[in-house]
Amino acid sequence: MNMIDTFKSLGFDHVRHTSYSDFTHHWKELEREGLGWHLEEQVKQLVRFDVLDDDMDGMSSCALQREVFEAYYVFWREATEHLADSATFTLEDQKYFAYQDERKSIEQGRLLSGAASYDHVFVDEFQDVNPLDLALVRAIAERSRATLTIAGDDDQAIFEWRGATPEYILDPAKFFNLQFDTYTLGVNYRSPANIVEHSQKLIAHNCRRVPKQISAHSAKKAKVEILEVSNLSESLEYIHSMVVSSITQGENPSRVALIGRKRSQIIPYQIYFASKDIPFCAAEDLHVFLSDTFERLLKLLIIKADADRRQSSRQVVDHILFLCNLAKRYPLNKSNREELRSHLQRSRPNSITDGINALAGYRGELKGKNTEGRTSIEIADSIRMFIASESVSDALLSLSDNFEGLQQDFGKAEEDIFFTDPPFFQLAEYAMRYETDYDSFVDDIELAKETLVYVPPFGDNDSGNDLSKNPLHLMTALRAKGKEFDKVVLLDVQDGIWPNKNARTPNELESERRVFYVGFTRAKEQVSILTHRVSGVSPYVEELGFDVETDIRRLGGNSDRQRIIKSD
Repeated sequence: MNMIDTFKSLGFDHVRHTSYSDFTHHWKELEREGLGWHLEEQVKQLVRFDVLDDDMDGMSSCALQREVFEAYYVFWREATEHLADSATFTLEDQKYFAYQDERKSIEQGRLLSGAASYDHVFVDEFQDVNPLDLALVRAIAERSRATLTIAGDDDQAIFEWRGATPEYILDPAKFFNLQFDTYTLGVNYRSPANIVEHSQKLIAHNCRRVPKQISAHSAKKAKVEILEVSNLSESLEYIHSMVVSSITQGENPSRVALIGRKRSQIIPYQIYFASKDIPFCAAEDLHVFLSDTFERLLKLLIIKADADRRQSSRQVVDHILFLCNLAKRYPLNKSNREELRSHLQRSRPNSITDGINALAGYRGELKGKNTEGRTSIEIADSIRMFIASESVSDALLSLSDNFEGLQQDFGKAEEDIFFTDPPFFQLAEYAMRYETDYDSFVDDIELAKETLVYVPPFGDNDSGNDLSKNPLHLMTALRAKGKEFDKVVLLDVQDGIWPNKNARTPNELESERRVFYVGFTRAKEQVSILTHRVSGVSPYVEELGFDVETDIRRLGGNSDRQRIIKSD
């Protein structure tokens, strides 16, 4: 269903793009608009679903388009028609079928006039429109023969993940077949003067933008600091101190935002502030703790904590089967599971180690033929490495490396948010403070989960929240757009995160810079940039106009770090 919606978002039309020629024409248009990477993602998804073969490397563009057309697009058209006939509509369909109605009326000559028509169409945040949005706006304006005004900021075009492209706002005449008069609004009414100055130096490194001269309405300057931290504990302590001081500012507490590039960066802070009984606001997509897979992760840690004690054979067998289900990408099928259960029960294991040894000796079918027990031995080795882990941190890293069923999987992420960006590294770093205390770690996670159940959501209209109760806001930079806070902390501003390590092409790198630009410009009073020199400071620090050698302040020292770890 998500793939069906994505093809609608990308502007494919099941009524008008009926032939292979229509399909390839639109495909090439999307590539010219900088959206070819979206098509590549859909091809990868079709490979994951076994709709396409996995030997696409080296295939010509024409051959690939033919494969997608015959193996999927024909089905997509039929499925779209069938879903409409059966009154099965998604949120995207509200736009898609509104567009279909408008376009059909235009083709039949049923244009609007009088009170039923629009004289003028105004579109705000135009930098965020995707091909379907564009088609709908174009059809609405065309049917009413209305004039059109679009407003937006090409430097804040950060919704490319949903099919948006800055190309539409950079050259609208190309896509509307209209002539536009362009007006640049050059005064920034939100940000202090130095935030505007630094952000303009940063974004000037992008080529796909309209050059502008932007000035701040206010001469006020914000506090901007770049802090080098050596570990997560230093970050936690610094931000905790900032939040506590903000809460105690009397009648006007400051709002503090923690902004990360990825969701997984923010997870340790959720655990930490829940354990400190400090309330916070978080978007629903940060509630990874509430996912079913995270529940399974906690159960694995509990199994590990109890692995050395004597257990009943039945309990050991259940635990081994549970571990087997997560060692590979998908769980065991019913037949494999029951045959393996019988084998394990016959060996009557009384410890996890006994159960692992029994698993290694299994020669029945297991995720396939299990020739000479290779699959059994492989799974047993993965489980053995996990059970042999000493600290909580080591156990989490072992799961990340050896359990395929917990690794990043965008196919499974559609059902469970955990698989979008599994937070093993961040959890492992946070878990270092627990050493071998598995019980305390699990208890604190459970406390964070209980807190999240009651966390108020934040949206575009969150100003009505009681700030004294909710002074802290946790979010990704994508979620920060359109919001403003007194103080902003940008997390892990280092190369590989800002910009994301997966960004390689010039367009992808420009997109990453826009995301950082949005995060940096949310602050009214203070911006704290936290970075790690050892990991490589983000190039954005210098692009903002700072000197890496002289403008970065070291936060704490070795003795301080030891004290922080011990005090926690």
